Amino acid sequence: MISKYEIIKRDIIREIEQGFFKAGDKIYSENDLKDKYSVSNTTVVKALNDLVNEGILIRRQGKGTYVRRNLLHKKVLFSEFAPKERDLQKVEERTITKISTPYKDKEISIKLGSKNGKEKIIHIEQLAFIDNVLWKIDNKYVLCSKLSKEAITKLENGGSLSKELNLSEHMSSLPVKMKINYMMLKKENKVFEIIQKNNCNLQKIEQIPAVVLEKINYDLNGEIIAYIQSYIDPNYYEIEIEI
Repeated sequence: MISKYEIIKRDIIREIEQGFFKAGDKIYSENDLKDKYSVSNTTVVKALNDLVNEGILIRRQGKGTYVRRNLLHKKVLFSEFAPKERDLQKVEERTITKISTPYKDKEISIKLGSKNGKEKIIHIEQLAFIDNVLWKIDNKYVLCSKLSKEAITKLENGGSLSKELNLSEHMSSLPVKMKINYMMLKKENKVFEIIQKNNCNLQKIEQIPAVVLEKINYDLNGEIIAYIQSYIDPNYYEIEIEI
């Protein structure tokens, strides 16, 4: 079930996107929102503060809340293209999945929403091949408390992470924050070793180019689901952005 403050946020964003509120316009007051949604002042303030932190609204002391004149977040159409979409010819695809035993990693645990970084995590490593060429490595991290032993076994046998997390929708359709980088992987990088081991034509290469994605996936209540690092062969990845 979606929380009240998340509903308020989504409704305000939708009204901005539809032009009901334009850049620089004053939006509803706290009292307006309390009456409209039958919620407490705390819920309203939380929703508005989130939108301020996300660069969508600005609050002026004693005057009210306004849509930012220069929005930091504009609605765009973002499309990723992987091998299936890029090449119409028939290809052979396979995935190798390896799952770690529960362990502690403070930095990743905090990324996953752990307040003290002491919660154990599960690392799901997936190697994706197309015509026996390793084109993508996914490192998916999830708090151990979110997966049962049965779910882990299903994942090892090719199960869906979205399904085993009991999500109402597939992860690909849920909110996500993502960073994209292009970098040259060097020998000391563990990913370099994996790529070289699985691609015989790269045995004598000193550096390997890669598109590196960092994703934090959220559910509809704004709770963190997973942290994902992906390393992709640039020949198998492209993006299209329409503003």
